[in-house]
Parts: sequence; structure tokens; C-alpha cells
Amino acid sequence: MREEDVVVTGYALVAPQAMDADTLFARLANGQSSLREHPEFVRLGFANPVAGYLDQQQWQAVQAGVSASDGELPRQSALIDYLAQRVLVHAGLAPAAFARAASGVFLGANKFNASGAELAEVSRFMDDQACVDLDAYLAAGEQGRAGFGRRVDQQTRHLAALLDVREHTSTHSDACAAGTTAIGSAFRAIRRGDIDLAVCGAIDLMASEFPYYSFNNLGALCARADWPAAAQSRPFMNDRCGFVISEGAALLVLESRAHAERRGAQVRGRVLGYANCCEAQKITSSSRDGRLYAECMAAAIADAGLTPAAIGHVNAHGTSTPSNDRCEALALQTLFGEHLAQVSITANKSALGHSLAGSGALEAVLSLMSLARGTVLPTLNYDPQNAEFPALNIPTQARQQAFAAVLSNSFGFGGINSSLVLGRA
Repeated sequence: MREEDVVVTGYALVAPQAMDADTLFARLANGQSSLREHPEFVRLGFANPVAGYLDQQQWQAVQAGVSASDGELPRQSALIDYLAQRVLVHAGLAPAAFARAASGVFLGANKFNASGAELAEVSRFMDDQACVDLDAYLAAGEQGRAGFGRRVDQQTRHLAALLDVREHTSTHSDACAAGTTAIGSAFRAIRRGDIDLAVCGAIDLMASEFPYYSFNNLGALCARADWPAAAQSRPFMNDRCGFVISEGAALLVLESRAHAERRGAQVRGRVLGYANCCEAQKITSSSRDGRLYAECMAAAIADAGLTPAAIGHVNAHGTSTPSNDRCEALALQTLFGEHLAQVSITANKSALGHSLAGSGALEAVLSLMSLARGTVLPTLNYDPQNAEFPALNIPTQARQQAFAAVLSNSFGFGGINSSLVLGRA
């Protein structure tokens, strides 16, 4: 069976302090951090209130830009609606194109997080045994707004209905790897010939109180409140101590090359290969020698029909946690060997923080833009003099570099590892 060539014809994103991809790329190229004190975290008295978050002005722009809807959309669906309109424009597509072609929606999204106020509302319906009377709760008319009325696939369902997609819809809740997994799944469906057109990507709004509590209790978050906000995410540094929680979303349009050529679309890049591996090691860490990360990266490169020497750049997972960064650095050394010095490496989370599912999709877009522009984005707070692995080729300023293929990594809690290989148009 002939495999289809898969191309990228459009992308759109919203990230902390950026409503579009060009703005975000320019900010990162200029070494600007998107991390700052979160007013809600300050109000709640968190020891370290720094996060990457979408501010009220951004949410007002999103709500003003959504399509007509019956009632107010939940934030996740509103943001996907906003991005869908923009990614269609960037790809030169009308919404009806998805109904005319064999198409699909593939989104990464982790669990919906109720706020303290929503849980307080639910608590009004608890009995003396602390059990919630769901019948009374639903009868009170709260199901469209509070915690039990929302599903992890709500944005997938909304986007599929918006585009009238009938062939394939899926929601990937694969922790930090969910965005990359969603893109990879869309890529595989098109390459197999199952569909010709897909919108894929991810969203995660984790910069809220309960995710903070959860990850802070795990010891995964940066606890250095004495450091400036922009200095707290420090991938691959000896003094790194955890990630900075963040949020964001990105969508991409993938097509078979034949479909894109029939409609005269502008090709913005290619998806060349993908691998997804489950470690079954430990929920919060990988094999200490990085061997399983290296296997995932090697599988993605082989899937692209390439060798490691063909990779010019790596967009690292680079969370700034001690275990993850060490495993990834060891894996990169194992994979590239003598070629390591020629491979530039960037860690976008140094400026954006970690938006979990959203990170893989955001980083895929930034990787495509780096390919097209020949620009390697800098890693903030990196100093080779105080790095655990100084042999890694990590630029601290934007660098012009032509390369034909980039490897983008996402390694998730639960041992879910995913890597994409992206190429120039």
C-alpha cells in the first residue's frame, strides 16, 4: 500500500502573552519570557505564584472572536473555536471543506480542572455522609457550568460539530505527551490513506489552583520564589529545581500532499515521522540512563526514513525537572553520538513554562517556524558554565541555521513518550 506524503498547510496558537504564532516566535527570538506572577495564585497565597497564564485581556479577545453559539462556551471550547477560525484562514480553507473530504479531528487535552468556587457549588448538594446528590445537583441547573457538566472531550466534540467532521474524532489524554500524540495520530491516519484532511493539536488550561496543588505536592514545580519569574524555568542547568506551570493551545491543519495540491494550498512544512512508546517504568520518571527516551527518538527518525545525522535541530521536552532533563540529555548523547555537537537544541519551556498537553502542539508550531525561517530559538537561563551537560549545543541567543529536519520531543507522566520529525515544505 502506498503511503501518503503528509504536509502542514496551516497553524494557529494562543500562549501566555501571545495571541498568534508570529508574536510568540518574535518574543522567544528576542529572549522574552512569558512567565510572571499569576494574580489568582497571589490571591490564594501560594508560596511561589509564578506561572504562564492567559490573562483577562486575552480571554476577552477569545470570547469576542468565537463563532455564534447558544449560550456561553466553556473556556476550553471557546479557545478551540477561536483557534479553529484562525487556522482555517491560515490554511486557506472554508469550514465546509471538512465535510467534503474524508477528515478528522485529533486533540490533546487532559482532565478538566474544577475551580474552588465550582467545588463549593457542588458541596451544597452533599449529604451528611459527604456524598453528592447528583439528581438534586443536576436539577438545580448547574450542569452546563460547574464541574460535573464538563468532559475531557468537550472541545473535540465542539470542533467536530463546527466543521461537520464525521470520519474520525479522538481526544488524547496522554499527560505531557498528549499534544504530540494527537499530531502523530493525525499524521498516521493521513499517511495510511484513511483520511485526506485533519485538524489536530492540543489545549491545556492547567494554570489553576488544583493542578498547582497536585504538582507542587509531587515536588515537580519550581519552589524558588526568591528567583525572578523569568529565571525560574532553567532546563538542563545544574540548579534547576522543577517546572513552571503554564497553559496554552495550538492547532495545525494536516493534509495529504495530493489533497493540498488539488486545492492549490500553500505548504508550510511536512510531518516526516512519528513514534509513541510506553515505558511502563514509573509514573513520574523514566529509566535513569535515558535509554527509553533514545529508543523513542530513534523510532521516530527511522519512521521518517532518516538517520540521526539528518536531524539538524531538536526541540527538547526540557521541563527543567532534575530527572526529565537528565534522562533527555543522556538520550540525546546516546542517539547522536559524535554528531551531537552539530545538532542545535532548544527548550521552549524556558520561556513558556509547561502547559502539559498544550506544550507538544505549541512546540510543533514553533519547530515548523524555525525550519521555515532558518532560526533556532534560544533557551532562556542557560549557561554552559553551570550546565549539567555542557556538551549539548544549546544557543542562548537566536541563531541563523539552515536545517532540513527537526525532532520535537514530548515525554509524559505515566511513561508515555512521543517524538515527531518535521521537515521543510
